[in-house]
This record gives sequence, structure tokens and C-alpha cells, in this order.
Amino acid sequence: MLDFAILGLLREEPRHGYELKRALGDLGFWQVSFGSLYPALRRLEKRGSIQATKGEGRRKAYRITEPGRTRFAEMLAEAGDGSDRGFQLRLAFLGYLEQPRRLSVLENRRTMLQDRLHGARISFRGARKSAMSPDRYRMALMERRVRSTEADIAWLDELIASERGAAAGA
Repeated sequence: MLDFAILGLLREEPRHGYELKRALGDLGFWQVSFGSLYPALRRLEKRGSIQATKGEGRRKAYRITEPGRTRFAEMLAEAGDGSDRGFQLRLAFLGYLEQPRRLSVLENRRTMLQDRLHGARISFRGARKSAMSPDRYRMALMERRVRSTEADIAWLDELIASERGAAAGA
């Protein structure tokens, strides 16, 4: 995932290591240490996905190469691992996909969340009816999962409607 995030950020513009670290943090869900960032940069450079150039002072600036753009596009088009973090990361760069694929990614995520919601509701109802009902804190946690998944679905519905509206207006 780190390689994908780095390539996505470099797709926007060349950056040096500190700028990449800050931009990864600005995504809101990714905190990376320099001890992870610089080995990833070396790995991507060795594969030919990025190229280091002389930056200001002793800093190296990194830019994405054509093979890196191709690899980023492949990674973006992949189904992903289904995790919340993986989806959020793909969402950050979804604008690089063509409209039908963007819509497909959003709809697939919605389907996954619907399945999650179904399971969460069954667990919550079963726990409420059980003679050995969990304490109120576990019940509150189970209820939170239902509510947060419902909110995520509503948010996705807005994104999907917006995506469809943009396609219809194009």
C-alpha cells in the first residue's frame, strides 16, 4: 500500500522525502516513518518506477517515471484487499480512473458494506435476544458498528449519485 500511495502522490507532482511524508499524513489515515519511507523510495527507484533528481540543497526530489505511471494505473485498477484502509487509499486517487471504473469501485464497496451491515445487524439482534446478553458496553459497540456502517453506505450513495450525475452531464 505504501508503494501505491507514493506513486499516487508523485503522479501529482515531484516531491522530496519530507514532502511525501507530510502528504501521506495529510491523506488523514497514513502515518509513515522515514524508516519505512526511504526504503520504499529506494525500492521504487530500483524498479524504475520513480527517479531521484537533485533537489534543493542536499535533498533528493523524486518524480514518477512512465513505468511508474503504468504500475500505478495497474495498482489502481486492481480490486484491492477489501480493507477499509485499502479502500480509503484507492479513493484518494480514484480521479485517475475513467468514470465507469470509478463507479464500479464505489458500487463494489457499497455491496461489501451492505454485507457487513447485514452481519452486524444479525449479531446485534441476536445479542439483544440472548439470555447471556453482553454488557451494555459491548452492546453499544455492536450498535456503533451498525450505525457507522449505515452512515458509510449513505455517504457512498451520495458519491455514487454524484458520479452518475457527472456521467450524465458529460
